[in-house]
Amino acid sequence: NYCNESLQQQFNRFVFKLEQQEYKREGIKWDMIEFEDNQDILDLIERKHGGILTILDEQCKLGMRCNDKTFVSAVYNKCMSTSDRFDANKKQKSQGKFSIYHYAGIVEYDTTGFMEKNKDEIPMEASELFSNSSCVFIQNVAHVISTKMNGSGSQNESKRQAVKSSISRVSVGGQFSSQLQKLRRRIDETHPHYVRCLKPNDQLQPGHFDLNIVVDQLRCGGILEAIRVSRAGFPHRYTFDHFESRFGILSSAVSSCAT
Repeated sequence: NYCNESLQQQFNRFVFKLEQQEYKREGIKWDMIEFEDNQDILDLIERKHGGILTILDEQCKLGMRCNDKTFVSAVYNKCMSTSDRFDANKKQKSQGKFSIYHYAGIVEYDTTGFMEKNKDEIPMEASELFSNSSCVFIQNVAHVISTKMNGSGSQNESKRQAVKSSISRVSVGGQFSSQLQKLRRRIDETHPHYVRCLKPNDQLQPGHFDLNIVVDQLRCGGILEAIRVSRAGFPHRYTFDHFESRFGILSSAVSSCAT
């Protein structure tokens, strides 16, 4: 969902913001077409101070004293009053859950296991399986992993190394966010064309189109606003040289016929 929000934001920027700014820059008379901006949802998820992923990373770095309960409690404290897109009723709070009003609809999240999954650590069972393997290569891999994670030397040194590793390790959320930003930068360097896939029905049945579901997806994805911009504006633009190279022959043909 975080990826969907980020790519939707890029769609908004390319189709709505840059398109309409271009008309303004060229002095074309233009009435700005309003659209729903989802930047506030991205801020809720990835903001450096108070975003859900940031809180999750902070909790993971604090070590053993933090768990899923302390994480979701911190999320409630920091997000309830700062974002209209975030919500958690009494029942959800008692179960460690919360809801986010995404551009495509509301989604409920259960924070059970968030901390463990975000740390990206090898499970103890897997480490023991590697260590007890009859294959020497697998045993060596297990030794390297154990040394890298826990360090070597005394028990106190191992603990210090473990704490240092926990602080410096890039979390799953951090890795995903970094890869997502890299993807967006790569897309920004291109001239993207968008193909929207619509789910015809919730039952995933062939040949059945639920009109309400289809229309709702068109509205949530900004497709209707994009159509308004295309109809009111100039979706195809060429430089004079490019236009002449492609269509100049028509001018010559017209002149010949007129003569």
